[in-house]
Amino acid sequence: MPRASLFRWAGIAGRIFLGGVFLYAAYTKLREPFLLFAMSINAYKLVPENVAELLARVLPWAELVLGLALIAGVFQRLTMVVSTSLLGVFFSIMAHAYKPGQEGEQISCGCFGIGEAISPRTLARDGALLALSVTLTIAAFLSARRRRLAAAGTAAAAPVEAGREAAPALQAK
Repeated sequence: MPRASLFRWAGIAGRIFLGGVFLYAAYTKLREPFLLFAMSINAYKLVPENVAELLARVLPWAELVLGLALIAGVFQRLTMVVSTSLLGVFFSIMAHAYKPGQEGEQISCGCFGIGEAISPRTLARDGALLALSVTLTIAAFLSARRRRLAAAGTAAAAPVEAGREAAPALQAK
């Protein structure tokens, strides 16, 4: 299997995996009353309660749409930028809220519903998801650039080829 094809399939697998993670995260939040997720958001003490409630209502649906778009492979650059941005914000907030040595006093991360306290494990998991998303975002932009350059190269080569084909016909006259 050519290297380019291997990278392409790895990118597709990574995108589908990331989409599945977002779908699962949305599912775990949507099956519970939104106020439970709002309490998880509010525990970070970064936004007022009314904003936490709004986020608790909107974020799971955004994760659902993002997960479906990632799996379907539509708007790849946009969905990858949104995915990376969301995961970057989530990871930064969790890292800021984590208190080493106070394992029993950690707040719920809220990643997959309620009940999972921030820990080195949750930070490592979310950091790995962020790294995957950054890698896939870069790959999506590089792929689009390669396609654009290939199309420009084909378009630039077409007049040259047409001129070569026309040259023998002109010499025959």
